[in-house]
Amino acid sequence: MTAAPYTQVEPEEVGVSSATLGNIDALQERFLAQNAYQGSVVLVARHGKVCYFKAFGKADEEVPMATDSIFRLASMSKVVASAAVMQLFERGLIALHEPLSVHLPEFADTKVAVVKDWQVTQLRTASRELTPHDLLTMTGGMTNTWWYRMFEPPIYGVVPKLYHEAGLVDDLNTPPTTLKANTELIASLPLIADPGTMFDYSNNSVDVLCRLVEVVSGMDFNSYLAKNIFEPLGMHEIWFFPPEDVWHRIAAVYWAGRDEKQTEASPLGLGMMGPQYTFSEHKTLFSGAGGLHGTTADYFRFAQMLLNNGELDGVRVLSPASVRLMTSNQIGDLSNWQLTQNKWGYMVDIQAGENAPAGSLHYLGGPGAYSWQGFFSTKFVNNPRLDTVIMTMSTPGFDGALPHNLRLVAAATAAVVGD
Repeated sequence: MTAAPYTQVEPEEVGVSSATLGNIDALQERFLAQNAYQGSVVLVARHGKVCYFKAFGKADEEVPMATDSIFRLASMSKVVASAAVMQLFERGLIALHEPLSVHLPEFADTKVAVVKDWQVTQLRTASRELTPHDLLTMTGGMTNTWWYRMFEPPIYGVVPKLYHEAGLVDDLNTPPTTLKANTELIASLPLIADPGTMFDYSNNSVDVLCRLVEVVSGMDFNSYLAKNIFEPLGMHEIWFFPPEDVWHRIAAVYWAGRDEKQTEASPLGLGMMGPQYTFSEHKTLFSGAGGLHGTTADYFRFAQMLLNNGELDGVRVLSPASVRLMTSNQIGDLSNWQLTQNKWGYMVDIQAGENAPAGSLHYLGGPGAYSWQGFFSTKFVNNPRLDTVIMTMSTPGFDGALPHNLRLVAAATAAVVGD
């Protein structure tokens, strides 16, 4: 086990109730008994200090979950990708509202699909060019193969199919392709709406941004993250493709609601979602949309950096202005309707009001709290008002433990009792 990259204290030292944190233990016992998931890690930190960090259940057959177990971070990777883009913005290397084609000329003449019926598509030129801001906010008009016919508008029966037929890779698989090849393919395919007019949660939006980072920085995305984010923050156990000598620490994926491992990909729309990309022989697609793996403690350092407005342990990796842009509403009156109904910043879900929308389970702890999660039931929540970081890392695919993770977040938030 590596040295702990965090400071741990008694809860009362940072104004958190030990007795109330005990509710997390009780919930974990209940959820494990219900087979909601087979294993979980919860971390709670306040004022930059960890006051609760426990592992529950199992990481694999006959392998107990440990606080240094490695999780597939999936869409929690998107927040890291956003930070990389904001670094380029800070350095004046890109502008958020300039045409994407300044750096990626293949996007100079983007088309929008106009669906006349479920079979026939006409194309027209987009009302304006795509910008990095559009992609950061998921309002660029890009979609996914795995949204195929999952929503009512007929466009979802047409464009995802075009993506699939073209061979676009936007699910959790790693064939021998690259961000460059995937981006060129995306550029040749139509949007579902004009830029800036519609929210659509799209892996392709993120991977195009990752390619933008490569082109502007002159480094592959993996190397860029290592040099500019992971190494400065002391994040030594985070990888796109974990080395074989840590494979024994990788938490297995279990089907939600039962004690059965998921070892094969399953269809979602026209995509194939599964856990085995972790061990792929092909290590060329550095997908910032969903490809990172890491420990709870390592991702905590990244989350704490955001909560500290871009700095950790005397090292600054983002400006306070960039963090404010990332963590404030960037979609105006739109909502992330496919996800939580909350607001959206630059790759984070934001609670803009006192409560989450009526009927929603996505209460994050109060206005200004922001979060994101991963397909394999991992989640972090930063609450600037309470100065807390809460991480709930568990094992089911298809976000199967999300309701349970949110209850753990609520219990952890309730434990804050002092300054």
